[in-house]
Amino acid sequence: MYNLAHRILKKLDPELSHNISIKALKLGIYPKIICKNTEILEQTIWGRTFKTPIGLSAGFDKNAEVINPILNLGFSFTELGTVTPLPQKGNSKPRIHRFPAQKALINSLGFNNKGMDVFERNINNSNLKENFQDKIIGINIGNNKDTVEILDDLKKLFDRLYRLGDYIVINLSSPNTPGLRDNLKSQNFEKIVTNIHRLRDENNSKIPILFKISPDISDQDKKDISLISLANDVDGLILTNTTINKSMVNDKLEGGVSGRPLFLKSNELIRDFYTLTSGKIKIIGVGGIFDANDILTKMKLGASLIQIYSSFTYEGPYHVKKMTYDLINLIQQQGFRSISEVIGQYS
Repeated sequence: MYNLAHRILKKLDPELSHNISIKALKLGIYPKIICKNTEILEQTIWGRTFKTPIGLSAGFDKNAEVINPILNLGFSFTELGTVTPLPQKGNSKPRIHRFPAQKALINSLGFNNKGMDVFERNINNSNLKENFQDKIIGINIGNNKDTVEILDDLKKLFDRLYRLGDYIVINLSSPNTPGLRDNLKSQNFEKIVTNIHRLRDENNSKIPILFKISPDISDQDKKDISLISLANDVDGLILTNTTINKSMVNDKLEGGVSGRPLFLKSNELIRDFYTLTSGKIKIIGVGGIFDANDILTKMKLGASLIQIYSSFTYEGPYHVKKMTYDLINLIQQQGFRSISEVIGQYS
């Protein structure tokens, strides 16, 4: 039944399909999946125990509406958002486009969400820690489109939300918010890092803070971000967001490309950042992951965890379970005793 429903959804407008999926998850219309005997995939990172390295990336559950259902589908962790202080409609529609032959999506959503008040209320109403003490949530925060000083919005969001998640992500890499990626330039990035760390200290918090990076940065940007991250003890980097290189799909559409066309580019950044930081900063690898071999590739290049989105939308609700067991079999076949031994093998 669920596979049939998924095939139907794939024939609908992508944003309509997404909205229907969120409603179905809220109503409990999804398969409950339990992945057993995953000890070989378990890692402790930032003082949290990740049962598997497989998480759902930001962008799917923007308003923290379906935390429990997502974790019931077999994900070890889910990243909520991107949330902005004020509600935001985002860019004009249509703003999501499928390219099945390329296993790709283009989105120009523009941080559409219901704002931090609704977001906070939804997390509080989820009874997350009562239901999933062994599961982990990240909170991805960003600025409203019309905000002049990004730190004003980040401060509001951090103050309100840092107690509610297991880690915080500063999104500096969406191509759909004008000027956002300029914050990855050296001086801007350092200013944001130091200020957000100071804010954490002022709140006597130890929550890990990660930064989501664009795949379209220069080699010099990579070096600068790596040096600043090391100098400031950054907890982690998410590599990567979508790319503005649409040559493999459709150059005429606005937005960023996710899915298979992003795979090699994100791999390149994972390898480069792992080398530039000597493996001292944790990396979450994102981009074009469709099977267990893809997961292993990103981890061997230096990622400790991975996130999926496009493959989840293309492959359906049983996708995570299949990848989990395929990953267990794969690392056993290759002679590894645990998933942590895989990290950085190619570097």
